[in-house]
Amino acid sequence: MGEEPYATLPASPRSGAHRTLRRLRRAYRWHRRVATITALGYFAAFLTLTVKAPSLMARPGPGGLPTGLLLALAQIPVTWLAVLLYEAAAHRFVDPLARRARRQTGVAVADPEQAP
Repeated sequence: MGEEPYATLPASPRSGAHRTLRRLRRAYRWHRRVATITALGYFAAFLTLTVKAPSLMARPGPGGLPTGLLLALAQIPVTWLAVLLYEAAAHRFVDPLARRARRQTGVAVADPEQAP
């Protein structure tokens, strides 16, 4: 009975590692949503134009190619841009939070190259 009664209570959710993990989850969730909306948003806009404005999509664009074909081909660079922005933002915002969470919880990484 010499134990302190509060010794077994979990740490406050607003402190230390709990707070960092909560911020990490929030950052990752936001990051994932923005990237998904960017890539899928362009595709949805393309499909909407295809259905709602077929005359616009059939109109000749630069070089004589139909506007619809140009917009379809633009989907590839837009997707790559979304991927590159996702990766850059992950390195800048999400990875530092992951490193902080790893330090606070004491989890060691075997290979330093694997650490984000």
